[in-house]
Amino acid sequence: MINFLKVVILSLQKGKLYLFLLFLTVFVFSIFLVLMLGIQNAIFRTVEENIAPKLPPDVVKVTPKIVPKGIFSGNIKGSVITEKDYIEIKRIKGIKRVLRVMEVPFPSSFVLSIFGVSARSDVPVYGVDTEIVSKDIAKGYSFKYAKGDKNIPFVVPRGAIEAYNLALSRGYGTPVVTEKTLLGLNFKFFAGKSSYKTLEKYFELSGVIVGISDNIPQISICMPIQAAISLTKEILPNYTPSYAILYIEVSSHQDIQRVVRELSKRGFIVETSLEKSNFVENIKKFISSIILGLVLIIGIFALVSVFISMTLFATTRIDFLYILRLLGASKIYIVILITVVMLVSTAISSFLGVLLSKEIFLNISSYLVSTIDKTGQFVKPEYFVLKTENLIFSVLLTTTLSLISSILISTRFVVKRI
Repeated sequence: MINFLKVVILSLQKGKLYLFLLFLTVFVFSIFLVLMLGIQNAIFRTVEENIAPKLPPDVVKVTPKIVPKGIFSGNIKGSVITEKDYIEIKRIKGIKRVLRVMEVPFPSSFVLSIFGVSARSDVPVYGVDTEIVSKDIAKGYSFKYAKGDKNIPFVVPRGAIEAYNLALSRGYGTPVVTEKTLLGLNFKFFAGKSSYKTLEKYFELSGVIVGISDNIPQISICMPIQAAISLTKEILPNYTPSYAILYIEVSSHQDIQRVVRELSKRGFIVETSLEKSNFVENIKKFISSIILGLVLIIGIFALVSVFISMTLFATTRIDFLYILRLLGASKIYIVILITVVMLVSTAISSFLGVLLSKEIFLNISSYLVSTIDKTGQFVKPEYFVLKTENLIFSVLLTTTLSLISSILISTRFVVKRI
């Protein structure tokens, strides 16, 4: 080992100019590479903090898969999203929140009095998480439910009002119903009883309309999901909760496509729009393409300079290497010798370049942001960060390219001549 180190030191006695050129080239390229990665990080953070919040990912709507009744039958039946499915979906990476729409499994009906006219009707009932309709609850009303409450808040779909006014009000001359008319309206609600079926255990409750929404199933009324689960356990004790629809909010734009693929793979029907997510991701891809193009252009010049520097350095040591061959050194020994000299020089210069560029980048970026008012409105100093992996990548990339170059030079141009 000591003899090898002495040989390495002796090999550096001549050709110092070319070795310095190699050192300088790698040093400058390392600085450039780190600065480009830092700028990319800052732009990505700016997009995520300033553009993405104004264009949040679209909600992903998940409905159950369609299950055939029989192998040879064209008939189909609906399926549900089980409680197990719901728990597993919540665990998918990138999902921030899952909101549920539960179709109650018992028959239901209501008696409503409006404009002095009473009417009884069967109606599909759903239980929904409060967040689905929170923006649709009228001022002064609440969509909360506590176990045992006899007065249940309900939300009705806006489409049902429009359908009633078009189909019945115009056709039969009944009064036109408006949203203002319905809000706060009280009615009798029968859980477990309808015109076609009455269960052994049913409840006569009161309901109040507290909101009009576009986010719930049409031709239905919706209660808090806590009320739906509580009533179901009372009426059908052995029933396991299941869901007709899940509304999924993802954490970021880069997560939504992966989440959609995962849900589709599990057989669910997935509906969402990827336009906003694609727009945000395309901005990042565009920036990455520009950064990559600049790095490739400068990298090619740097690689050519490194290759020339190594070649000139190695050729100036031909006499010294020839003497080593006469003293019994093998060609592999010569290759290792040249490679170690180049690799150590490159690693040191790359490391120093990374350290210097980190300080330059952080200081200059902070100064620019603090002095340019318009930039400060969108870009903050904390956006300019250099991740540890960026620094490691820069050192590894430059040393790997130098390693490959030194092996090629030593095997193709030097070893063949001695």
